[in-house]
Amino acid sequence: MVIMKKYPYTESTDLIVYNKKEKKEKKPRLFLTAVCSALAASVFTAAVFGTGMYYINKNNTSSLEAAQNSAYTQQVASSSSDSSSDSAVTTANSNKKVLTIPEIAAQVGPSVVGVINKTKVQPQRYYDPFSGRYYYSADENTDEMVEQGSGSGIIISTDGYIVTNQHVIDGAQEVSIILNTGDEITAQIIGQDVKTDLAVLKIDTDKTLTAAVLGDSTSVQVGELAVAIGNPMGQEFSGSVTAGIISAVNRTMTIENRTYNLLQTDAAINSGNSGGALINQYGEVIGINSVKLSESGVEGMGFAIAISEAKPIIDDLMSNGYVTGRPLVGISVQETKYGLFVASVQENSGAADAGLQEGDLIISVDGQKVSSTTEINDLRDQKKPGDTMVFRVLRDGEQIDANVVLTESSSSN
Repeated sequence: MVIMKKYPYTESTDLIVYNKKEKKEKKPRLFLTAVCSALAASVFTAAVFGTGMYYINKNNTSSLEAAQNSAYTQQVASSSSDSSSDSAVTTANSNKKVLTIPEIAAQVGPSVVGVINKTKVQPQRYYDPFSGRYYYSADENTDEMVEQGSGSGIIISTDGYIVTNQHVIDGAQEVSIILNTGDEITAQIIGQDVKTDLAVLKIDTDKTLTAAVLGDSTSVQVGELAVAIGNPMGQEFSGSVTAGIISAVNRTMTIENRTYNLLQTDAAINSGNSGGALINQYGEVIGINSVKLSESGVEGMGFAIAISEAKPIIDDLMSNGYVTGRPLVGISVQETKYGLFVASVQENSGAADAGLQEGDLIISVDGQKVSSTTEINDLRDQKKPGDTMVFRVLRDGEQIDANVVLTESSSSN
């Protein structure tokens, strides 16, 4: 059911801040301070974790391309209507109009929305020593939803598809979208992917939606204008616009064993900006704001997922609800001081068909000795569904080779 109402003031925000430890002799490590609990796992699950490899079907028009056609038409119509503006500059090698920051804000601002992560009220039981009775802070059977965090999102189609960061909706039992008009609409989670920190939502509304145009981040150069639009510190400051430059491209950051290729900007990005838009001088989205580097004395180090790398993930989430082309082994692995043990085997998986069993001690994979789940991940990520991995395991004092044919993972992790 679609719910619409004016959204009240809230202090709740999403927090995507990476703190950097005090600088020592060696390179400091980046770590997540307050969100993405799903990203931190002490036990590696091979049946869940995906790979960065991605295969695109170029024969057909993708869901994202179809959605973006209308967005591009909207932008062209808007640009044509005010092409006489003195601030408009046409580049020599492009018909695109260079916009001022106010023009960018006016054009893209309506496409940036608030994303509210909600969960059911959890009644707290407490004891009253005066009456000798137990009481609950709320009805045990309540269906009331409360906000547990918020962030930003980008409308990418006029029929209601929205992209945001996965960590913004992580653990949500309900997600609401706050349009720039203040209307709140319940959203459906179409798909989410922990590995790339991306999620696609969908709203159904009779409101007119303005879709942002997704640009090409591969052509972005250091020093170009970068404008960030989002909801820092919650909905009280919704639609905030900050501007700076692209400080670096292809900035690689590894967080919780996941590697991200990011755009770096000095445009202010704060808690609540996660999932919002990083925009170029043409009013095109070139990144999805996701990360802030936090350290005493450090300012102006924000990071965004490059939109060209996000596009195939978004398209897959729109079309399938998960990212296709990722190989699945079908086991969970427990790291111990004695080695790597198979903790469980997924039914009907390649691991099950190959005869791997719970309790097997993994000696090597594809002829290489392995001592960590990361090493197994790295070997698996070099393959695709249909390929084979050879697991040598020790079982009852005997070494056994299991030829695991990788299947396709449909997991969001």
